[in-house]
Amino acid sequence: MAKLAMIDHEPPATGIRFTVGRDVRGRWIVNDMEGKVGGLFADRASAVHFAMFESDHTPGAVWCLPEHVTLKLGEALDPHRLSAGSRVAGRA
Repeated sequence: MAKLAMIDHEPPATGIRFTVGRDVRGRWIVNDMEGKVGGLFADRASAVHFAMFESDHTPGAVWCLPEHVTLKLGEALDPHRLSAGSRVAGRA
């Protein structure tokens, strides 16, 4: 199984669709560049798996942040921004 390299510099300007990293609480987060798709994950492997699946395994579409950088939950997933009529889909 291939290992994902953690690069400690700015991401390339093109091709990236998802960013994977941890928030200030240590939770794994996936954000897309448009703030429309993403989520919280129990571990890094699950976060990367989701991002790779959503990007059709396109090389360069997923960028993992360095350990010292924190990530915020995207605007689309911020519970404080959801309207009263919004629902979060999940497993039954």
